[in-house]
Amino acid sequence: MENKLKELTYLTLKTLKRESIILPDKYSKTFHNHAKELQVDLEDKELIFNDLKQDCDSIDTVVKKTSENLNSLHTSTKMAQKAIVDKDEKTLNTINEDLKRMQKQIDSLQKELFSDVLTSAYNRRWFIDNYLDEDKFVHDGFMAFIDLNKFKIINDTYGHIVGDQVLKYLVTFLKNELNYSGVDIVRYAGDEFIVLFNKDKCSVLNVDKKVLEAQTKLSEQRLKSSKIKSLRFSFSYGIVPFKKGDEFEILLDKVDELMYENKKQSRKSS
Repeated sequence: MENKLKELTYLTLKTLKRESIILPDKYSKTFHNHAKELQVDLEDKELIFNDLKQDCDSIDTVVKKTSENLNSLHTSTKMAQKAIVDKDEKTLNTINEDLKRMQKQIDSLQKELFSDVLTSAYNRRWFIDNYLDEDKFVHDGFMAFIDLNKFKIINDTYGHIVGDQVLKYLVTFLKNELNYSGVDIVRYAGDEFIVLFNKDKCSVLNVDKKVLEAQTKLSEQRLKSSKIKSLRFSFSYGIVPFKKGDEFEILLDKVDELMYENKKQSRKSS
């Protein structure tokens, strides 16, 4: 699992967020319990170092490749200027092909930097860069907060490999069911996802209805594999509107509460 320490920290904070007072012993115990669930050996200093180093290495690679593309672009620009003056069509065609190649590389680098490795949903870095400015929204729209139901039981029963496949399937399912312009899916952490509906680009008229339809459809499906005869899973969600200038953390708390209310209703009806 990528960035296990980040995952571990987030799960600990999520577990304790409803506590009015958190003493060090309570935090430590919760942290270690989640470490066991994620199979993180806190005594393995090499694992911890590698996990902390992972993000830095990834960013360094992207920066290095971007720098190489910028140098190539600088060279191509000089060649293009000369070719235009000399009316050298052959050189201009070569430069055009180089620019197409660089564009593909840049697109690939952006995907690497801004995509969640497991699910191919956008990651939090992308969300912050594209939707927030100093933790405030820069667009109007709607935010749906999605949490898988009983995901721990799935992991405990079938193992983390199946759990990872469930997360990947969920993102693919959501992309298919919410395949509209201006809809972005972000893996926020663990089994929690944010679906953003950008009001300037989005063509969805009834956001709540669409998410409810997706929730219902997924809960009625049965997944099968060579090792599993039948697996059903579902998600709970909350939805809030947001306006330009609204603080993300405030709305996150609100939509999280709505998601838990939806989860309670799902338990009553199941």
